[in-house]
Amino acid sequence: MSGVTVKQEPDGTSLEFDSGGITVSVRLTPKQVDQLVTKLVGRSEGEVGRLVDSGRVLKQTERTRAATNKGIAAVLPLLDAGMLRAGETLTMRSEGEEHSAVVRGDGSFDIDGHVEGSPTEAATYAAQAPRSGWRIWKNAAGETLEELRWRLRASDFRDTGGEASKTVEEWVDFCIRKRLKPNNDRPGTVAAFFSDTGVEDTGNARAVLDQWFRWCINQKWTRAVGRA
Repeated sequence: MSGVTVKQEPDGTSLEFDSGGITVSVRLTPKQVDQLVTKLVGRSEGEVGRLVDSGRVLKQTERTRAATNKGIAAVLPLLDAGMLRAGETLTMRSEGEEHSAVVRGDGSFDIDGHVEGSPTEAATYAAQAPRSGWRIWKNAAGETLEELRWRLRASDFRDTGGEASKTVEEWVDFCIRKRLKPNNDRPGTVAAFFSDTGVEDTGNARAVLDQWFRWCINQKWTRAVGRA
């Protein structure tokens, strides 16, 4: 068997090879390509890079590498904080099917032996369709990576006195339970939070939340619309 060529086209990926003088051409999903290339050349597509039109092995583009590095960099703080563990299995559902991925110590994700560098790349590979990995991967407790990230942000927040804030941590927990965005300042939602948690000094709590919302803007987690 020789002359293996992989062509990435708008409507799918085709693989051509010669077998006994006969040229065989099949159209495959990315996962099928990865598995077949492993059998043919002894290593996966994920290991050697992208196989493209000419059949040569090319390095990832700088844009793809940057996106991957950014995804890994975003996951590492969760590992450092103990909110994720190397070897931990995450699950997601897409089109009625459940998929799993193992978190690696370097912040990447292992899906049945195929490694992707960010939550979204891993989710997209598993589902074979675009997916937001931060919102779809869940841990054993049912928390998404996005929710874990907001909890970490809340624990990292410091008020003007340089102190951690229980109010902010409770606010983030409240928003996660209510499926709300913790970086959104909505008076009605804040009032509901005060009522739900039984906050007594609402004036001080409101001041701390104002600091939190400004911090979210400074961190570029929120657009500064309608705020000073």
